[in-house]
Amino acid sequence: MPYYAIQIPEMARIMELLFQVLDIRITLFDLHESELDVFRIKELSSFCRTMRQDQEFNRQCVACDKLHLAEARQRREVCIYHCHAGLLEGIVPLYNQRGVYLGAIVFGQLTEDQSLHPGVPPGNFEKMAAIGSLLQYLSKYICENELIRQCVKPWSVRLDEYIDHHLAEKITLGDIARLLGKSVSSLSHGIPQEFGMTLKAYIRKKKMAKARELLRSGSQVRECAFQLGYTDEFYFSRDFKRCFGYPPKKIRVLSDGGEKMYAIDPV
Repeated sequence: MPYYAIQIPEMARIMELLFQVLDIRITLFDLHESELDVFRIKELSSFCRTMRQDQEFNRQCVACDKLHLAEARQRREVCIYHCHAGLLEGIVPLYNQRGVYLGAIVFGQLTEDQSLHPGVPPGNFEKMAAIGSLLQYLSKYICENELIRQCVKPWSVRLDEYIDHHLAEKITLGDIARLLGKSVSSLSHGIPQEFGMTLKAYIRKKKMAKARELLRSGSQVRECAFQLGYTDEFYFSRDFKRCFGYPPKKIRVLSDGGEKMYAIDPV
């Protein structure tokens, strides 16, 4: 089962600031869909506290959370929705740089009609979307600085380093199995768990990240494709566009005061 670590002091400070500034309920769910109770957050509204004393209502709350956590995880984007009781809620899924799911920021419990939900703060979709965008930016900081991180296994670190040094070569599960002394079967299950995707998809992702780095440093598209093991510039450009949404030729290097800046030409 995947497990991970949280930098409690800094995450506690972030959660405290969110509580003070936004004054809405914002909480964290781990990758097993359990709410973490180690941070100071805004309490449930009087409406929710009262209603959740009913076992059936509480069961529906839990089921609603699980349903929309799964949806946000699958879509990999902010999810704003009405809960089963009609309150506005939102979810920001957390993914590390490997693309592995780490849990989610859940926020909201606002109402568009306080006559239906007494004691619940007012809100609308526009407000929720704005908060969701802000929290999405914050989620990138949290993941990039590993305030919440996956505890990787030693073999996955060796695999990662091997791929980095052999991007121009054809790498197969058999090659990796021999390198790590593992079976192909165990790796076919273990790699998606550690990296969030298949070996083939992860190698392509690493190649595309390296490609953007090379292009930004001034490499030509053909040269970049060759360095990453592509025999055809067309297939390289296709993979690049699938990954980033624009072709590699759209990246150009500008010079400003001796410092390099990177831009995408208009289509």
